[in-house]
Amino acid sequence: MLIVMSDLHFAESKSLALNGTQFNHNLPAQVYQEYFREIAESLDDGVVPEVDLVLAGDIFELTRSALWLEGELRPYGHLDEIAEGSEREKKILSILESIAADERVAETLQIFRGLESLFQRPTRLHFVPGNHDRLINATAAVRSAARRMLGMPESAAPFDNQYLHPLNGQPGVLVRHGHEYDPNNFGVNLSLESTLPAVLPAEWYKRPVLGDITTLELAARLPKVFKDHYSDALILKQVPLLTLYQRIMEYDNVRPANALMNFLFSTPGLSRADTWKYLEPVFKRVRDDIARDVSLKQQFLSLGALVGIPLFNLRLLLDKRIWKRQIPFWVFAKLIESLAGKYKLGSLMNMIAKEESMNSAESTVNCLVSGHTHNPAVELLGASDGRARFYLNSGTFRNAITSAADMLSFSRLRSRARVLIYGPGERNPEYTRETGWSFDYSTKFGYGSEV
Repeated sequence: MLIVMSDLHFAESKSLALNGTQFNHNLPAQVYQEYFREIAESLDDGVVPEVDLVLAGDIFELTRSALWLEGELRPYGHLDEIAEGSEREKKILSILESIAADERVAETLQIFRGLESLFQRPTRLHFVPGNHDRLINATAAVRSAARRMLGMPESAAPFDNQYLHPLNGQPGVLVRHGHEYDPNNFGVNLSLESTLPAVLPAEWYKRPVLGDITTLELAARLPKVFKDHYSDALILKQVPLLTLYQRIMEYDNVRPANALMNFLFSTPGLSRADTWKYLEPVFKRVRDDIARDVSLKQQFLSLGALVGIPLFNLRLLLDKRIWKRQIPFWVFAKLIESLAGKYKLGSLMNMIAKEESMNSAESTVNCLVSGHTHNPAVELLGASDGRARFYLNSGTFRNAITSAADMLSFSRLRSRARVLIYGPGERNPEYTRETGWSFDYSTKFGYGSEV
């Protein structure tokens, strides 16, 4: 049996704490314990000799950590530029250790390391890096550290960027992270390709991407600059500041991404004018930090142009003249709209339709699984001559903030998708009909989230 999980986003929570008060986005370990316990109970009733678990990317929140902002080193850059024993390797290892040291993450990793005992059968764990943890493949030392944390066999070999799961001795399931379909977060714009082979060049996964910069220099820098500007003591003392800081800390959880500005400007208890009064000096300092760094500024412009963002929009962000007295709100709104991207499930299906393994008559792959979007989904790609081909999205285990269609109102959900794929001869206890292969897909949503 194959289990696929993605987008767990294990993160360190100390760098953006306020005088020790943490805003921990990691789910409690009990969530994972219950998830795997339910699967273990189903295994007792069915015929499943062994288990493969694929962690399909964005497991560790490596590029998003505000710890990068404490010095000059940055996570973006080609992976081949990160040398063994270098300061950047040490920084990556330090952030990875900080993530694993978080109390909730530490307890969860212990659960992963004990899965074979829980399932009472051979259990293999596979790791496919995503865009947020692509640095896992930077060096042998980083890969070894990640394997130890997850309880995988010791090895310094590079992690594969996809996983092909066998059914009847032939590739039957293709698992990707899914950032391959998103030019903002992948080294090549695959929308320009006519077909996508199952195994893409490893070099493409090593390249820096615009998402590396925006997730750190905007999403992670924003709460840090807010903290530095107002101070921990003042934020904790003044309710409007604390409410807005909490809002900023939830920034990354908003879907769709182009609703981000509306989310900030719908902060409870604050008018639009008051929100901008508090945020304008913070945005200005974020802009200044980027504009002062000549190398970063150039990367911002070149990578933005590479994925089709108008240079006019990016230059607006970095133009001191129009920000001299105050920042026009429309400037920042236009920038966020550009950086948010336009890749929703509809356009995603256009990319998935290019997958060679799902179209070729000779291919034995009948199921494609990816994550990345945080939107759990099941799509029938086609059925002919007794062959049904499916696309599954494994969603996320992160708290999600969803917007209404008008992108003016928001609510919180906790998402948990369960993707189980049974091979020939493996019996799903909920069904009696024999199949060549089958899958169970369920997603649970909880309304609200922890304070």
